[in-house]
Amino acid sequence: MRKYIILIAALLMMLSLGTNYAWSTFVPVLKLKYHLSTAQTQAIFGSGGLMFTIFAIIGGRLQDRIGPRIPAFSGGVIFGISYILAGYSSGSYPALQAFIGITGGIGVGLCYLCPLVCMIKWFPDHKSLITGISVAAFAGSAIIINRIGEYLLARQMDVLMIFKYMGFSFLAILATTSLLLRNPPPEAELTAEQPHMKTMTLLKDRNFWGLLCVMFTGSCIGLMVIGNIKPYGLSLNLNLVVAGAAVSVIALFNVLGRLIWGVIGGLMEGKKVIIISLISTTVVCLATPFVVRDAFTFLLFAAVAGFNYASCLVIYAVEIAHTYGPERMGSIYSVLLIGNGIAGIIAPTLTGKIFDSGGSYAPAFLIFGSLSFIAIFLFCFLYQPGRIKNKTASPLSSK
Repeated sequence: MRKYIILIAALLMMLSLGTNYAWSTFVPVLKLKYHLSTAQTQAIFGSGGLMFTIFAIIGGRLQDRIGPRIPAFSGGVIFGISYILAGYSSGSYPALQAFIGITGGIGVGLCYLCPLVCMIKWFPDHKSLITGISVAAFAGSAIIINRIGEYLLARQMDVLMIFKYMGFSFLAILATTSLLLRNPPPEAELTAEQPHMKTMTLLKDRNFWGLLCVMFTGSCIGLMVIGNIKPYGLSLNLNLVVAGAAVSVIALFNVLGRLIWGVIGGLMEGKKVIIISLISTTVVCLATPFVVRDAFTFLLFAAVAGFNYASCLVIYAVEIAHTYGPERMGSIYSVLLIGNGIAGIIAPTLTGKIFDSGGSYAPAFLIFGSLSFIAIFLFCFLYQPGRIKNKTASPLSSK
């Protein structure tokens, strides 16, 4: 019974932590009422992603050493307080950047791996299913926040007051549920010992660079769209209802995509699945400025973009387990997530600046679509796991 209570607590944590995926909901009102530029709103979004990436590594190591409760509780308190303070910020860009972008990202990073690893330890025979449910809950947070946010904004509630409510809710949920986390008794835990692996050894491996290359470009496109989807809809002269609904659409297909890409990855060779996802991402990104014109094509684009982005956070993790071994997945995947974090600070911010200067999102889609096109060939050249394993037999396996 205890493990199911922990499972529910962990999922509630993940549903709270994925709030950044709904950031686009609040962008138009922050621009209109508090005079933030598009680039500034996207810098806040990107900073949150970057801080999350950095502190996920720290939080993961802390939970390995001292268990999940302390880093999860600390991160949850930091995350909740960050939104409360943002609610008292008067809407200034430096304050919102400091509280939501930086401090909020730190809180999420400290928390993120704690419920995930704890669930895997309690359900060692269902690692894939538990992982899929967990990352789906994290992505699904955006649907809840978007619907609540749109409801309150439509009733003229100030966005800063919404941040306060969010902060107090997150603080209560995360502080409570984090205290329920605990590792199972030693005999029930996973017994495989993780071999030590030096980061410098990893950085000399062409396979890792191949994966990092496509993680970066795929995340650039996905996070660019997630951070700008609502203002992009408004730039097409679509109404607020349609533009706001796109946030939920992209979140829903992000959730479904994480499950579906996981199934596809179990049926096909990993490299082929990655190439398919890259081609799909590239084609959609390059075609968007020429195809998306009305509500139907806009919502269809949101669905496909969410589905494509989901591949970045599922199939690369599976491929790392396949190439390097499941016992090394945690240490290597946390380093690979740096590509996602850097993409989160570069792509949304640059896209915002492009729109601020030219009044159009089309150049951003063409720039990042072209990068993704180049990444397909780089990946095919760099990622040769079979050949590398045969040649090296490998320094990786001997560490």
